Amino acid sequence: MGMPENQQSGMNIAPDGTVYEILDDGTIKRIGKVSPDGSFEPFGGPQDGIRVRNGFIYRVINGKEQKVGRILPNGEIESISQKIKSEAEISRNKVKIVAIVSVLIAFLAVIYATQARFQTQAEMKMAETEQRRQEEIQRQEEARRQEEMRRKQAQDEAIRLKEELETEKKKVIAVKEEAAKAEAEAKKAEEKRKKQEAEAKKAEEKRNKQAVAAKRAKQEEYLKGRRIGGLIWSDRSSETILDVNDAVNYCKNLHEGSFDDWRLPNIDELRTTIKNCPQTKTGGECKVSERSGCLSFEKCFYPEGSCNCEYRNNGYYSKLGDDGWLWSSSVFSSSPSSRWAVYFNDGDVSNSRRSLSGYVRCVRDAK
Repeated sequence: MGMPENQQSGMNIAPDGTVYEILDDGTIKRIGKVSPDGSFEPFGGPQDGIRVRNGFIYRVINGKEQKVGRILPNGEIESISQKIKSEAEISRNKVKIVAIVSVLIAFLAVIYATQARFQTQAEMKMAETEQRRQEEIQRQEEARRQEEMRRKQAQDEAIRLKEELETEKKKVIAVKEEAAKAEAEAKKAEEKRKKQEAEAKKAEEKRNKQAVAAKRAKQEEYLKGRRIGGLIWSDRSSETILDVNDAVNYCKNLHEGSFDDWRLPNIDELRTTIKNCPQTKTGGECKVSERSGCLSFEKCFYPEGSCNCEYRNNGYYSKLGDDGWLWSSSVFSSSPSSRWAVYFNDGDVSNSRRSLSGYVRCVRDAK
C-alpha cells in the first residue's frame, strides 16, 4: 500500500496500518504499524529509536526519550508537539485530522472497489487475527492452568501448614499433659513429703511430750520430799565445805534434777527445814531473821543462855533428815566475817565463823 495523498508533516497512518513520520523537510520515515486490535509494533524493535509505552510513542535520541505521538482508541496515531500549541494550532490539527480521515475513507473506497485484489490480504489478515486469537486463547488457557496450579499449590501448602499446626498443637497438648502429670506427681510427692513431715513432726512432738512428761515425772519424783513451802531443796553436799565463799560457789555451779538456778539459802529459808525444836523453827522464839534485820547475837540471846534443844542426831531436828552444821548466806551483823548457820543435831541457830566446816544444801524458788 502507498502513502495517502495530501501528506502533512507529523505522524500519518496508511490504510494498511503502517505509521509514517513526515519530517519538515518532506522526508518520510516508516516507524511502525498499528494492528487491528489497536496495538502498535515499531519496525525493528526499540533499537531503531522508537519506543511505545502506555499508549504513547517515544523517539529515543542519545538515550533521551521524546514523546512524538500517541495511539488513539480507534487505532489512529496522533502526533504530539513538545511545545504548547495555541487554540489556532489545535484547530488546524483538527482540520488536518479530518483531511486525513477523508483521505483514508477515499482510500478505503478504492480498496473495496478492488475487492479481488485485497481478498487474499483480508483472508491472510483474518487468518493472522484468528491465529492471534487462538494464541490469546492458548495464553489465557495457560494462564488459567498456571493460576489453577498456583491455587492448587496454595491449597496444598495450606493443608500442609494446617497439618503441621495440628501436629504442633498435639505436641503442645502432650507437653502440657506431661507437665500437668509431672506437676500432679510433684504435688502428690510434696503432699506425701508434707504428710511424712507432719507425721515426723507429730512423732517428734509426741517424743518431746513424752520426754517432757518423763522429765516432769522425773522432776516430780525428784521433788518429792524436797518441796517445803515455796522452796525446793537440793541434796546435801557429800562433804563439808570449809569456807562460805566456796559454799556460795558450790550452789551457783550446781546442776541437779535438771535445774541449774540453785543458790545458798538465807537463815529464814534454812529455818523452814527445822522440826521438833519450837524455839528455833520458823515462828519460834528465836528472833534471828534475814527480813527483820535482827542478825546480831546480842539481840537474839535467850535468858536460858542457849537457843537450842537437847542433842540428838539422825535428822531428828531436820525435815530433810540433816544433821551437823549447814551454811546460810545471812551475815552476822556485829561480825561481818561470820555467817548464821543451823546445827541440826540440836536445832541450834547460831553465828559461826566464816571458815566453819559445814555442809551445804542449796535452794531454789519453786516455779
